[in-house]
Amino acid sequence: MSERLLTAVELGALLGLSPSNVLDRWQAGDLPGYRLFGRKGGPVRFRLSEIEAALEAWRCGSEPCPRPESVR
Repeated sequence: MSERLLTAVELGALLGLSPSNVLDRWQAGDLPGYRLFGRKGGPVRFRLSEIEAALEAWRCGSEPCPRPESVR
């Protein structure tokens, strides 16, 4: 693994969101991330390249934006 993993605090600062909002969006399945140590309550980390890919998939152009799966 060559890419550094980000905390919810770090990712929130990049996206302009609170850390709790980042974690809520992760739990809802809207943001890709990892639960370290594979146990409930373990810290959650995010790979910036995966977040950037998700953001790109949500980009809206001349067509209406599709609704995320978790909202349907």
